[in-house]
Amino acid sequence: MNRRTKLAAAAVSAAFVVGLVGCSNPVGGGSDSGNGDAAPAKSITIWHNTADSPALLNLYKNFTKATGIKVDLVDIPSNSFETTTQTKWTTGDKPDILEYHPTAAAILQFNPSSFQDLSSQDFVGKSGDLYKSAGSYNGKVYAAITQLPSIFGMYYNKAALQKAGVDVPKNWDDLLGACKALNSVGITPIYESGNSQWPTQILPASYVADSNKSNEYGQALFENKQKVNDPSGAMVKGIEAYKSLQDAGCFQKDFATGTFEKSTDAVYTGSAAMTALHSDALTQFEQTAGSAEKVSEAVGFTGVSAKNSTAWYSPSPLGSYYAPKTGDKSRQAAALKFIQYATGEGYAKLIEEGKTYPVIQGVADPTGLAPIQKQFKEAYDSGATVGVNLPGWNTFTAELSKLLNGQETAQQVADNMEASVQQAAKAASLPGW
Repeated sequence: MNRRTKLAAAAVSAAFVVGLVGCSNPVGGGSDSGNGDAAPAKSITIWHNTADSPALLNLYKNFTKATGIKVDLVDIPSNSFETTTQTKWTTGDKPDILEYHPTAAAILQFNPSSFQDLSSQDFVGKSGDLYKSAGSYNGKVYAAITQLPSIFGMYYNKAALQKAGVDVPKNWDDLLGACKALNSVGITPIYESGNSQWPTQILPASYVADSNKSNEYGQALFENKQKVNDPSGAMVKGIEAYKSLQDAGCFQKDFATGTFEKSTDAVYTGSAAMTALHSDALTQFEQTAGSAEKVSEAVGFTGVSAKNSTAWYSPSPLGSYYAPKTGDKSRQAAALKFIQYATGEGYAKLIEEGKTYPVIQGVADPTGLAPIQKQFKEAYDSGATVGVNLPGWNTFTAELSKLLNGQETAQQVADNMEASVQQAAKAASLPGW
């Protein structure tokens, strides 16, 4: 696994667990996001994730070529992305452009009044319903999302399923049935990465996905109108369903020492039939197969939720940009110019170079996409946004470890998560808590 693949995996995995540690004070500049008639500055500073793709790195260079505005990149290590960004921010150091998670939790973490309001920018109206559940808070858009969200679902080995005589699972009952059939022919049904921990969140959230169309369930949790630990709620049911997979013998015997790196090899070679990961894990499969086309010959991708084949997605921090208020109107104007370039003049080239589907309408799909990449897009089009955009959620993987080790029940996991969320939300002074 090369360094960039590791960094990308870390960056995306954090998207699910990122929460609030408290709200920072607003940056100088008050609540006014206007820059008046200020001429753009000659340079801007961008705090960027070191997992940025070559296409994103080229975006920064292309912006300078197109506008003459120099970009000073400040590397934020992907393996400590959240903590490093938060620490730098709380010292009073602010960039002109911040690359970060486009979630309501993140916006509240830094304080909405710290950012320029992007609601009137052209890209918002050209992105469908994306900003109803991402990049926005309280009806205002603060983050510009350029990349197709990371789609979470099930990678499966085509030959392994065929050998067991089962179709691609479309819901939880199908998944349990496939486990039984695969075990009967000596194939591990699902490779679980207990040692890496972050992948263990994916299956419980997958079960919940078809309960969260239009982000209704997630928003109710975020506004404290529903509780994580409601015994009849979707989250408790999802944790129970995850445990049912273990009880049915769906995981490999050494799941506790399983790793993300080994999971993709296991599914590609067919020693395991399935593993739950995000679409960005394709780069890890490619390390073994050599290309996305080769991966597609052996492996497919699908969503699997409680009742339907619904994947869930979460916008990546990579290629998601905020324009903080720094108090310098000329630099703020230059930052806004970057946002407009990244979502306008420079967007088509970014999409073609990055070989990813556009989220902004009016831009052609890139050429040369593999079949599995088309499955990602299909899963996104029919998917649901992540249902757990909550503060205090960063302990979930530890709680799931206790579940799998028999130390806690599903209800106890949910009770502990509700307590963690309550504490973090109140500390952050979230509305409704």
